[in-house]
Amino acid sequence: MKFFKYLGIASIFVFCFYWTERLSNVVMERSALVKEINQKSGFYEISPISAIIDSEYIIPGLNGYAVNVLNSYDNMRYINAFNSSYLEYDIIKPSLSLENNKDKVIKAGIKNKNSVAIVVKNNIDVLNYSEEKNIKIDRLIVENNFQKETKCEQINNDFENYSQVETLLKTYGLNKELCFIDSGLRDKCLKDEKYLFTCGIELTTSNLAVVKSSIEKGSIICIDDGVKLSDYKIMLRQIYYQDLNIVFLSDLIKEERD
Repeated sequence: MKFFKYLGIASIFVFCFYWTERLSNVVMERSALVKEINQKSGFYEISPISAIIDSEYIIPGLNGYAVNVLNSYDNMRYINAFNSSYLEYDIIKPSLSLENNKDKVIKAGIKNKNSVAIVVKNNIDVLNYSEEKNIKIDRLIVENNFQKETKCEQINNDFENYSQVETLLKTYGLNKELCFIDSGLRDKCLKDEKYLFTCGIELTTSNLAVVKSSIEKGSIICIDDGVKLSDYKIMLRQIYYQDLNIVFLSDLIKEERD
């Protein structure tokens, strides 16, 4: 008998929940506020931008945003008026995304971000100057030059001690899962599902003029170890002249919007 009693109580709960939900949906559908949110949501939504794939290379895309009507209504119903500050959004992934194409190599970031990234290996003058001026750069590291505290973003570039450097980066929460494929680490990084990248532009000791004319939104610029600090400063002036931001590589390639 107890079984049927409990079954009856459970049925009542399910029935009440069902009709409460139905009633809430009817109220929402007839609400003038919900209608207004639906009518105006298109002005605040942002379409995603798909990644661009060209052979083995990829330029990351950008997420989009769609208004979550239910959550937005919940935020506004107490004031019973539309206010765009109370809108909530759902993230819309691009149909073609970097996240689903990690076997492709990033040669540039998306131009919509108006930013560039700079990658350095062992050019100490460039590293010191960048740290002094708080310039966000990425450094290709090996085990013996890993730093627990540094202003640069560190990228595992140690072919011989790859696992040890991975452990160091993860231990201190510094691993951005980036992989410079020119160092022969491609197979290891593919296995770890890292973001593969290469230089879109490379500043050497003899091509400053070419580099200056090549810099654009999304550029990934690698600096050779032999580059003079004076040439690096000239390149920086060109970047600033074009009103571009210098960001960490992990920020340049991410598909989240700023």
